[in-house]
Amino acid sequence: MSFARRSAAMPDVPPLARRPACRVRRRRLDRYSAPAGTPREVLARLSGEIQKAMQAQDLRERYLALGLDPVANTPDEMMAFLRTEQARYGEIVRKANIKVE
Repeated sequence: MSFARRSAAMPDVPPLARRPACRVRRRRLDRYSAPAGTPREVLARLSGEIQKAMQAQDLRERYLALGLDPVANTPDEMMAFLRTEQARYGEIVRKANIKVE
């Protein structure tokens, strides 16, 4: 389910972000990682193959049947997303004075 935009899996259901009182921004996130120092060309190839797989009709249909929108980001897009999320949740943790015990 998409919180910011209408989901292809449920086109008749409006996104949660359109509800005035909704503060939810989360979405399902599956990601793949490689060891630090992996050459950029290897990351680019891996990303390209994942993006190609996500375009396969049978895989897209399986995601949609689960109520999920299949999306494949580039490594740079994923890093930007993760940095934004880290800053967002870091601020929440600091403001709430949350400590690890």
